[in-house]
Amino acid sequence: MSADGPLFWMTLGVIAVLSGAALWSFADRRGWKMTWWKWALAVLWYALFSTTFFAAGTLVGELEPRAGLRVLLVGLFLSLVLGVGLVRVLAHRGRGATPGETGEA
Repeated sequence: MSADGPLFWMTLGVIAVLSGAALWSFADRRGWKMTWWKWALAVLWYALFSTTFFAAGTLVGELEPRAGLRVLLVGLFLSLVLGVGLVRVLAHRGRGATPGETGEA
């Protein structure tokens, strides 16, 4: 399977849609109020996470495996740190909210 074929891009799109649906379901079950800017942050994090693998794979394919491994390790570390911060932002209920409150009217 090559990276320029339609099957690759279709699979990538299916994974992106399933990831968005999983986040929607996860946030709904937790009672998180998702605003447009929270969705934007989640999409940016997903773009960083997936770009890490694309860049590392490209470097390995260009016969630069050490650089690919370094990009992969740095990218995964950044994704982990930013992912923890993102979850804390998404779970934040705001001022004056009680722990059982979902934020919906």
